[in-house]
Amino acid sequence: MKYIVFIKNDESKLISKAVPKNSVTKGFVQEMKQKGFTKHFVEVDAENENEAIIKLNEHNEGYLYSLKVLSGSAVICALCAIAITLLYLFSL
Repeated sequence: MKYIVFIKNDESKLISKAVPKNSVTKGFVQEMKQKGFTKHFVEVDAENENEAIIKLNEHNEGYLYSLKVLSGSAVICALCAIAITLLYLFSL
């Protein structure tokens, strides 16, 4: 069954709530927004709400790891470009 996940940042903790996709209506989404929740962009295939939240957390961890690797590579490329520019300017 597909679940829609709603997330709310409540001061120091993150609250997640998974709802079966077939029970989510426009009115329900508006109600959740009024309570401070935002709809997560990923739909999760799971047997129950707890499993949906666990799968979402696994997805987010993978995404954050990929972002960490990409940003590390970008920093290395930027440093190399700066070093090459400095070498070129000081060799003139």
